[in-house]
Amino acid sequence: MSFFHCQGGELSVMAYPAEDVLQTWLDALSGLDIRVKKMFGCFCVYCSGQAVGWLSETVFSLKEVGLTYLPESLERPLPGASIREIVIPLDLCRAPWLPQAVRDTAEAVATQKERNGGRSR
Repeated sequence: MSFFHCQGGELSVMAYPAEDVLQTWLDALSGLDIRVKKMFGCFCVYCSGQAVGWLSETVFSLKEVGLTYLPESLERPLPGASIREIVIPLDLCRAPWLPQAVRDTAEAVATQKERNGGRSR
């Protein structure tokens, strides 16, 4: 069983999403080069070969890379927090900004790797 820290500081169990939930997220991102891999009790989501987030239960946790156009209603990680992800609920899976956010996150992760000599942070 894997755990992660929620933004409120509580421990929460990471769990694989149901097959229909996984397919809903994949359908929402169908225009992108998306691949998922089972890892740590959930699915790691890759876009264009870059790890951009996690699918666990019904939520997509997108890596925080400083995108300024995301809705203010999404909770951002606190400065200095060890978990640097933005939790996106299933009801936002068809949001028009989501595919661009995933694409931009992949580009930011790739740029960050280049700056760090090929290593992720």
